[in-house]
Amino acid sequence: MALQFGRSRLPELLRARNMSQAELARRIGVSRSYISQIISGKETFSLIKAKEAAIVLECYVDDLYEWVW
Repeated sequence: MALQFGRSRLPELLRARNMSQAELARRIGVSRSYISQIISGKETFSLIKAKEAAIVLECYVDDLYEWVW
């Protein structure tokens, strides 16, 4: 069985850092609606944007999602 993206953990990561979707979007150079689509599971981060988000959120790239086997 292949590893797959699970639920986005962005809501809890943003809440823990008292950061809005708009602020994260601004800091990594994407739209707020793109962040919303990631949270809803309609989109996933590119590797570069995932790394940028992880840096901003002070976490590992792996922490951005729950992972499913």
